[in-house]
Amino acid sequence: MTGSGDAYVVAADLVRHRTTAADGSPGWGHGLVWSFIDVRRRSHAAESWVDRGAVDAFRAAAAAGAIDARVRAALLEALAAGLPVAPDRLLPDPVRVGPGRFDIGFGAAGTLHEEEDGGRYGLTLRGERAHCDLVFSLVPAPASAGTTGGATYPPRYAVAGRVGAPGTEGTVDVSGEGWIETGSGEDRCETGRGEEWCKTGRGDGRYPAGPGGGPLSDELPAGTRDIGRQRLTVLLDDGWRVTAESVDHVDVPSRAVLAHQDLLTAYAPDGRALPADDARCRSAAPWTSLATLNSYPTTWTVTSEQLRLRLDVTAHFPGQEVRTMLAGHGLLCAAARVTGTRAGRAVTGWALVSAVPAQRIGDLEEYLGRLHKVTRREVRRLYPDRPSSATTRSLLGGTGASLDGFTDTAVHRTLVRPVRHLTDPGGRGWRTYVCCAAIELVGVRADPFTPLLAAVEVIHSANLAIDDVQDGSLHRRGVSAVHRVFGVPATVNAATAAYFALDRVIDDLVPADDGLKLAVCRTYLRTLRAAHGGQALDLAGHTEEMDAAVATGDPRPLLRRLRAAHRFKTGVPARGFAELGALVARADGAQRAAIGAYFEAVGTAYQISDDVLDLLGATAPQPSGSSRKHTGEDLRSGTVTMPLAHCVALLPADRVRLLWKAVRDGGADADTVHGVATAIARSGAVQACQREARALVDDAWRTLAPLLPASLTKILVRALGTYAALREPEPPAAPAPRPK
Repeated sequence: MTGSGDAYVVAADLVRHRTTAADGSPGWGHGLVWSFIDVRRRSHAAESWVDRGAVDAFRAAAAAGAIDARVRAALLEALAAGLPVAPDRLLPDPVRVGPGRFDIGFGAAGTLHEEEDGGRYGLTLRGERAHCDLVFSLVPAPASAGTTGGATYPPRYAVAGRVGAPGTEGTVDVSGEGWIETGSGEDRCETGRGEEWCKTGRGDGRYPAGPGGGPLSDELPAGTRDIGRQRLTVLLDDGWRVTAESVDHVDVPSRAVLAHQDLLTAYAPDGRALPADDARCRSAAPWTSLATLNSYPTTWTVTSEQLRLRLDVTAHFPGQEVRTMLAGHGLLCAAARVTGTRAGRAVTGWALVSAVPAQRIGDLEEYLGRLHKVTRREVRRLYPDRPSSATTRSLLGGTGASLDGFTDTAVHRTLVRPVRHLTDPGGRGWRTYVCCAAIELVGVRADPFTPLLAAVEVIHSANLAIDDVQDGSLHRRGVSAVHRVFGVPATVNAATAAYFALDRVIDDLVPADDGLKLAVCRTYLRTLRAAHGGQALDLAGHTEEMDAAVATGDPRPLLRRLRAAHRFKTGVPARGFAELGALVARADGAQRAAIGAYFEAVGTAYQISDDVLDLLGATAPQPSGSSRKHTGEDLRSGTVTMPLAHCVALLPADRVRLLWKAVRDGGADADTVHGVATAIARSGAVQACQREARALVDDAWRTLAPLLPASLTKILVRALGTYAALREPEPPAAPAPRPK
């Protein structure tokens, strides 16, 4: 606390992790992570530093961890040079570890050392946005302090020193209360009472966490389990201190919680340690970081009937995330206020909450799906659950008028509900992630731009609805196609109106920059034209070109036309969504062009793999009543796809003629579709498609990668490209090439 009443929170972890080199020799990895929280100004600054030993530990964890193979490959690629992933930074000098219990130096970044007079420790942290010099002086424990049921009264410290806060000039004097905790190979020093907190650590390495999610900890179960932890340290104004912790064991593939444990101990002012056997720690009001897609609670309720305790803990503000590979992707380090009751009396206080969620990425699709909640929340703002005059005005360009509620109801029924029919179930979510990632790739936080994600989702859903009308599709996203529920006229009208969703959010995103608005609008209109052109090529079909390819045995002209259709239908829209993100993030021209080109390749590759999935979906019988999209629709309707085109050069000419004749005019029965699909899959056409899709993505990546710093988003964007090109993990084996 400063003399003027400002409250600051400083939280730091000093980490030491035992490593083993490739030759079997032992070593150490080190990391320093710290946060500076200005409670009144609601600001949160964080820094993280690691040495090469920590990078080696990250690499070993990535190679051995139960994570998505595409994420693992991208992660190992990013770490291959021995450098950390931003925002982690490489320590320029070796870490100094002294003989004292708390004596470790990270060079100019920070130090923790014991003062010469004993019983006092100095903590120094230096960052670009904040810095501090604090001294911890041990406060003697009460004479009655001891253990109760295994709980030990923790040492407490008086803290004093100076801090330099973000947004202020010079330094200010501060004072507060703190403590040091040790245990499980980890030493932490925390200072607090809500005015001045510090959390530091040094030990044998059970706190660091690994890439792809999950701590690099001896406590982690092997296989497909991960651990999530939340810890609340509460200082009450009546002198009591409470620590509460919840631990979840999570199955990585399903994200199901396999086991849960709550722990709570209250410490009385006289030194008594009172553990609770009936502790309950429940969290709510989650906030999702668009940088890591981790969800963190912003409120907690801690209760124990045994101790007659109920505490309501509320973060001062959301967004108090620290991004670092020392915690997997990131961790919550939040200052919070506390109200409640203890022994029937009202209490207030302050809390520091740290949370490292279970965050291993077991499946990339599931990970991208974590964006759904954020996107759906924003979609509901554009397309609310209930009719209103405000929604009517917005949808009708500010000219709407309520006629005894009739207009509001009619607009909601015919413009809102058809769109929500597709946005509510949600799809794979990679297009909204493209827009989000393009912002994060250039070092800008995407959180202020969430309305843009809603516009992208609405626009994409509208495109799907129109596509389903034109293709006569029965299902989409696990539900009936929109036109089967609302009719073709209402679907076409609602979807066309939804193409203007961007106009409803752009003024709020860039309110004072007409030049940027113009660039955004031009980019979007260009994207919209290209998408309609791609759909036109798709509707025109490629029957004549396929006839020619079958007759000549040369599929090259046909493949060129298919590639153009895929590029304009899916690739260019993906580019447009990425360029929208890059524009609002104010990326430079070279970055914007390379980001756009890469995501165009990703979108085109995704459409190629969509053709592959539809083919492979027809190679096995589908369950009765299946609403899956990929069930051989293309062959059933006589649509020419990339695998069908590639098989022209891979199968004997007479065999190709028979296959094409069987499906050319559409309406083939299930057995015929199954037989044709199986023959195409076995021809090597699937592998040819996958090679082509992968080459598109890899070529674009080679241009983009040097323009961007290493970051979690860059790793995941690289993994997304691999996913787009190869969504079927085990395609049928290709036969040996036939003789020429």
